[in-house]
Amino acid sequence: MKYILSVSFLIFSLLVNGQCKGFAKDCKKDLKQSYMPTGQSINKELAAGERYQYITTFYEGQNYRIYGCSDSALGDIQLTIRNTRRQLYYDNSGNGSKTFDFKVGSTQQLIVTLVAPESESNNSEEIKGCVAALVGIKF
Repeated sequence: MKYILSVSFLIFSLLVNGQCKGFAKDCKKDLKQSYMPTGQSINKELAAGERYQYITTFYEGQNYRIYGCSDSALGDIQLTIRNTRRQLYYDNSGNGSKTFDFKVGSTQQLIVTLVAPESESNNSEEIKGCVAALVGIKF
């Protein structure tokens, strides 16, 4: 019985993660034609109000676009970009933008943070959905 539960949990975990991978592939079309995905993109399942951040390297002289997208069940996510000293470079709060275009003056690591909005309903059911931050380089 324990073995069956373990296998069932593993399969369920793979299915949930697989759904978010497919979600990120759907978002790539919104990266636009002149940007190519870099492989620095992430996708994650978040509950309402949760946050996810990761650090990635951006290289000198390159033009980048970061595109944040989320499941419609979650609503618009907050996307922030900070340097490793936590100085804010970009925050889409209140402006409705899903993309940030920038050119890097020197090679550096930046912190990309995605925050799912708080749920506005008092429903006891937790709202979850996939989010993605896609990083593209201009070609």
